[in-house]
Parts: sequence; C-alpha cells; structure tokens
Amino acid sequence: MAYSTITDLTRWVEEEELVALCTRSGDATIESPEVAAVVDEAVAAADAEIDGYLLTRWPGLRDYSPVPEEVNRTSAVIAVYNLYLRRRAVSEDWRRRYEDCRGRLEKAAAGKFSLGLDESGSVAASPENACRTDAGEEDRAYTREKLDKF
Repeated sequence: MAYSTITDLTRWVEEEELVALCTRSGDATIESPEVAAVVDEAVAAADAEIDGYLLTRWPGLRDYSPVPEEVNRTSAVIAVYNLYLRRRAVSEDWRRRYEDCRGRLEKAAAGKFSLGLDESGSVAASPENACRTDAGEEDRAYTREKLDKF
C-alpha cells in the first residue's frame, strides 16, 4: 500500500498544476490514466525513500493502516518534489520542503523525531494507556500490551 495518493498530492499543488507536471497532453485530467501512472511512479519513489530511512526502525510500517499522518504528508511532499524534479523545475521553496522532509526522516530513523508509532510500527500508546518509569537512565513507557507479556 502506498503512503500517499493522488488526492493527498492535491493538498500541495492545484489539480491543474499536478496534471501539467505529469503530462503535456492538453486534454488530460486528474482522472487520466497517464496522469495516475506518473503520480503512482512519483509516490513509489517517495515511498522507497521513506522506507530507506524508516523500515529498519519500524518494520511493520508498510502494513499499518491508516498510514500515519506524518508519513502520509512526507510521501505526498516528496512525490510532488519528484514531479517537479522530473520537469527540471524545482523551485527553492520545493527544494526546502524536500530537505525538511529528509531531515525529519533522518531524525525519525535516529529516534529523535516521533511518528506516533512504537517500534513495531503500531500506533504508540496514548499517555492515559501507558505506565511510565524513571528507572535507569531513560524515561520508558510501558503499554498494557507490553506489560501483559510478562
């Protein structure tokens, strides 16, 4: 399952701009198969980049539904960036957005940015469903699921 869809990309660029990034055909629309194919390719490239950063830390991420909001947003932004790159028309604004996404991915992979997931790729427990301890050097959260394993 892809982390973002063509609809997600239209939150970042207007439909007409998205179509123009995908094809030079004057009669193409957002529903055109040629547009969908190019968007799918851009999303697949974005998702592969995301996976390169995150799958070692969250191996269950690909199976999670719905896609975590931060991953969805990152996929859509990188996919739009890829479409601009394809046209060799990347503005400084889009380059900065891409670099910001890449920075967050690097931080998430290093454990310095939360995606709201636990290590398996499942939704992390909300504070009211977790027990915390200050034992040892780091603060740890124990969900009911983790405690039941003991």
